[in-house]
Amino acid sequence: MPQPPPAEQEFDPLKLLHTVPPEELWSRYFETPRAGEEVRRIVQRLHRDKQHAHVIAALRAALLAGQPEPWMYEVLALSMEIQGAPKKEVERILLSAIDFNALDVGNLLGSAAYLVRLGAPAQALKLYRQVSQLEPSRPEPYLLGSKLADKLKDVDAIVWSCTGVLTYYWFDDYQKQHQDAIGLLRSWQLNLEKGGETERVHELELALKQALWRDLQIRLVWSGEADLDLIVHEPLGTVCSFADRYTQSGGALLHEGAGPNQANCYEEYVCAYAAAGYYVVHVEHVSGKIVGNRARLEVTRYAGREHEQKDVIPIVFDERVKKYRISLHQGRRTEKTPVFTPLPQSTSARKRQTQQTLAQLRHEMVQSKPWLNQLRQNPVGAVGYTPQVATVSSGVNLTAQATISADRRYVRIGLQPTLTQVTDVFTFSFAGSR
Repeated sequence: MPQPPPAEQEFDPLKLLHTVPPEELWSRYFETPRAGEEVRRIVQRLHRDKQHAHVIAALRAALLAGQPEPWMYEVLALSMEIQGAPKKEVERILLSAIDFNALDVGNLLGSAAYLVRLGAPAQALKLYRQVSQLEPSRPEPYLLGSKLADKLKDVDAIVWSCTGVLTYYWFDDYQKQHQDAIGLLRSWQLNLEKGGETERVHELELALKQALWRDLQIRLVWSGEADLDLIVHEPLGTVCSFADRYTQSGGALLHEGAGPNQANCYEEYVCAYAAAGYYVVHVEHVSGKIVGNRARLEVTRYAGREHEQKDVIPIVFDERVKKYRISLHQGRRTEKTPVFTPLPQSTSARKRQTQQTLAQLRHEMVQSKPWLNQLRQNPVGAVGYTPQVATVSSGVNLTAQATISADRRYVRIGLQPTLTQVTDVFTFSFAGSR
């Protein structure tokens, strides 16, 4: 007597891979709705066993059966590429994934990178521009898109990507990235000028000029071995400091310095696209001695614009924390945006991260020991500084001393050469000076 067919719930397609054609097998499998976890498990098994033809058939059957999931398109495109399918078909699958999940930024970036691998830069560039519309402050689309735009000779995309880098990229290597963006725009200005496209040249010049606008820049400068912290409270409720270098208000702490090396005795804050309002700046004396017990704040508003303003605020440290309120009436930002910080890959980035961690721990230690703060604010005794003017020798000096014998027949000469060199000079400013 023939055996009845197995019940549908007992149907195991993995046991029939070598006996049933892929299309027939997976069409039969998806006649019944399947759980997403079950489908993922089976596809992973097929992919691990290099059964790419079955992977393609299974995913196509799932899509035809009305059981799509975002991951299916990417896996289907990968399997089709392995099987040697035409690039246009693979590209069409990826574009279908974009339509399926057009608001998923991670999916868009992954699909764009995949399109670049497949040799479809124009389609990838479209995806990067779509990501920048969804998340304007995200730096990756501008960085990756600039290379594609230059390759495709798309001037509009070049302007979009380079101005995006100049506005939103403020991480450790920002100087190099900004120089590259400016250089790319300048080179295309020359190309357009040679081609007689004067109007486009002016458009690029105006776009570059506007991209270099900086609504607010603050620089703290001092001399000595001290460690000072610059902390900026922004109008939208965010705080930029060594602990949170990048804020949702667009602020960035570009440099966190400490003495005794004079070249490192500064801290710098920038908010290129800033909100209007009052910025409360805290300058905190963490440790060490400051030359002259003074520092200065250099504040620049609307940098690069016709009404640029520059002010210098002298700071006298009669207390540990000094507070200043800086007004910005013509800010261009109206709301917060997400912060996208890259992972520290380079050695210099990891070193900077370590320095920030140590600075934060030192700050927490000072805050946890009130007697340290009391000692700073009310030191025992007093120290007075009396300047003394003296001559400092530098170079080669030779001292000679002659001794004549009693019978005046011999003269002995003692020679003492000295080599001196001024190796370092610390400068400081008085209150009210620049």
